[in-house]
Amino acid sequence: MLALAAGIGWWGALLLAPQPTAAPPALGLGPASGQNISPVINWFGGDSARLRVAVLGLISSGQHGTALLSINGGPAQAYSVGQSLATGVTLAAVLPHGVSIDQDGITEDIEVTGRTLPPNGFVPAASSVRPLQP
Repeated sequence: MLALAAGIGWWGALLLAPQPTAAPPALGLGPASGQNISPVINWFGGDSARLRVAVLGLISSGQHGTALLSINGGPAQAYSVGQSLATGVTLAAVLPHGVSIDQDGITEDIEVTGRTLPPNGFVPAASSVRPLQP
């Protein structure tokens, strides 16, 4: 009799227990629409933290140097020393091998992409140039 009561109690508890609810939805990858996250962005370096600078060429170096830069994959543009690249980002210096940028007080050196610089500043002549024939 005790075994029968225990069996009825066990099966009654299993059958009458509340059903589990659906799992909560996964977290979204971006901010929900209508939310302003600009205060949080400023905690981690502002908009300049996402700036990608590629040095495509150097026109001159020194205090009055100019460099050809691509900002965030955009078209190449010439920038002079001291010129603003974006909010909080300026071109600090043009060096013989690349540039120095100042992002919110932190200086970062970026080298010329995709090219090895010749030794002692000598640039070899292009091999595709043919001499003039009379």
